Amino acid sequence: MVKKLGKKARLLIVMISILSLMACGSLNKIQAQQIEEKLSEMYGGEKFEVLALGNRFGTRTNDYVKANVKAVDSGVVFSAKMDTKGKIIADNYAGVLVSKQLEDMLNSNLESEGITAKSLMIAFSTIDTGEIEVGISLDDYIAKHKPEFFGGYIVVKESPNNTGVALTNAFQRTFNDIQNIDLRANIWVIPEESYDEVIEDFSRLPEVSNSWFEDKNTLSNFKFSVKKDSVNLSEHELDQLLQGGE
Repeated sequence: MVKKLGKKARLLIVMISILSLMACGSLNKIQAQQIEEKLSEMYGGEKFEVLALGNRFGTRTNDYVKANVKAVDSGVVFSAKMDTKGKIIADNYAGVLVSKQLEDMLNSNLESEGITAKSLMIAFSTIDTGEIEVGISLDDYIAKHKPEFFGGYIVVKESPNNTGVALTNAFQRTFNDIQNIDLRANIWVIPEESYDEVIEDFSRLPEVSNSWFEDKNTLSNFKFSVKKDSVNLSEHELDQLLQGGE
């Protein structure tokens, strides 16, 4: 009898677990839809897609749900927070739209030098210059908000075309185009066969850190920066790093 009750109890636990997962999935779908609808209302009918949810409601300290959101038309990925009343209490959509202009410029300059790469950049400033207008141009953003530097991550595809001269030229051209604002990047070189897979995941993130790359197949990692009349690494050093050396 005890053995039979044990089997029944285990079956009941499994059933409860399955029902809990189903309920959680339904709740996540509802929350994602709410976020998409609220953002659409805020931004003139634009369409948004929630890619991932975190920081769920239901604990003593979590009074909001955080989402990674993709803007369907522009393709940018940003973060948004919705409170328990269904109100968007924070999002960085406007800032990410500005960053995308820099990323596109930097990616294009790298490509023109024979380097295949994707960047994830952000502006840094210690001065609060007010809210960023949605759709502001990069030049106008720099003039109004005066960032101290732009920094972020660049994922580079392994290639014999990756040279110190090419990387320096691309950075220098971008530096000039952004009105001589310091440009800093944490660069990860990815083997050719792994690049597309890494980029697929990388492109779905609103932000990233070094720890994200720990389980990825990488060749090298280094920091590179361009300031007025100076770079932190020589072209010879960059040649070695870009080819997987230290």
